[in-house]
Amino acid sequence: MPCPHNNQRGFTLTELLTALAVAAIGLSLAAPGFQEVTSNSRRATSINSLVSTLHRARNEAVTRNQQVTVCPSDNGISCGAGAAWSDGWIAFPDPDQDRQVSGDEQVLVAGPGVQHLNIDSEEFDDFIVFRPSGRIMVDAVDENSGQITFCDDRGADQARVVIIEASGHPRLSDLQFDGTAPNCPDAA
Repeated sequence: MPCPHNNQRGFTLTELLTALAVAAIGLSLAAPGFQEVTSNSRRATSINSLVSTLHRARNEAVTRNQQVTVCPSDNGISCGAGAAWSDGWIAFPDPDQDRQVSGDEQVLVAGPGVQHLNIDSEEFDDFIVFRPSGRIMVDAVDENSGQITFCDDRGADQARVVIIEASGHPRLSDLQFDGTAPNCPDAA
């Protein structure tokens, strides 16, 4: 009776090491692209979330016929003294116009904080108020429009700016309101 031959199939150590080296090279080439996609996604998600909050706040101001305030918040329930837009934000009806959640005022929207992204505004450093007409206002009349800049560690080339017109309508831009490149800190 003949002995059955047991043909084993598999890879030699050399073949396995070659395949791992090719895979490592492929992953090292794909990693920067994946990091770029992740950064773009993080930025887009944050912009969409804030713009959605602005639209909701404007709509509520017109519908309720009263002021609605949007402000930075690090706890999701009140405007934070010293809180940055990157910490998160809230929108709430503000009939007493004190720019703080008080009495029976309830938070309509609580936006999430964002890591690895700097969200900054000179004109809207502490709040954005939507009037019952849907228009925005800040402390100084000549500043009833402005911008919020979104920067990450890639710098001004990858920054995006949400420009908010006096009418209350936000729009996305690669440039600031005056047509210049956005100002970004060195690291987000």
